[in-house]
Amino acid sequence: MAPLSAYWQQISLSSWVIGLSIVGFVVGRAVYQRSGGSPFLHPLLVGTPLVAGILYLVSIDFDTYYLGNGALNWLLGPTTVALAVPLAKQMRQLPPLLLTVATTVLIGGFFATGCALAMALMFDADQLIVLSLAAKSVTTPIAVGITEQLGGLVTLIIMVVLLTGIAGILTAQTIFNYTKITDERWQGLILGISAHAIGTARAFEKSPRCGAFSTLGMGLNGIWTSIFLPPLMAFLL
Repeated sequence: MAPLSAYWQQISLSSWVIGLSIVGFVVGRAVYQRSGGSPFLHPLLVGTPLVAGILYLVSIDFDTYYLGNGALNWLLGPTTVALAVPLAKQMRQLPPLLLTVATTVLIGGFFATGCALAMALMFDADQLIVLSLAAKSVTTPIAVGITEQLGGLVTLIIMVVLLTGIAGILTAQTIFNYTKITDERWQGLILGISAHAIGTARAFEKSPRCGAFSTLGMGLNGIWTSIFLPPLMAFLL
């Protein structure tokens, strides 16, 4: 675990670009609400291009922007942990579902990572790119930690995690309709495993129960991926 001084250093690097991030989110959220919650107008799909365009106009590179958001980056960790609160309210439902939940997480997490690696290797991607894509299906704080451990590019994994989450919420409902998955618990679990925090936010829009199970899927998949991915990458590369 990093020392407290490292966390303080991260926060102390914060600058005015935090305001830009907040403005981008507020604008994106407003558009999303006006659209009636259309996944095609998700706050990240609206806010991210807006912020990126402003950064381009004022000639600020991503590394400078990322460091300037030190406080927000640090808050990703506590925010993820805080999601345990709604999950705790659903704990009574878990005991009879543990085997199904565990099986779904183990297979789903491994399959998501395997697909990313298979596609990267199939297209003969550079080793650095492969290392930067491997953790694309876990939430950002964990994905960044795994990618740093593997020696990949943090800037790339952040964008890939974002795109993975967006793709997940864009296609999830169609898949649920096609497969006739109507139980909000399983919808939430699947969203958490495949679309991490973005999927979890979408799940909470459905119901607290759906969001709680999405939190469970996101958290367990993050732990599972951090266990199997480093030795898997060492074996493959």
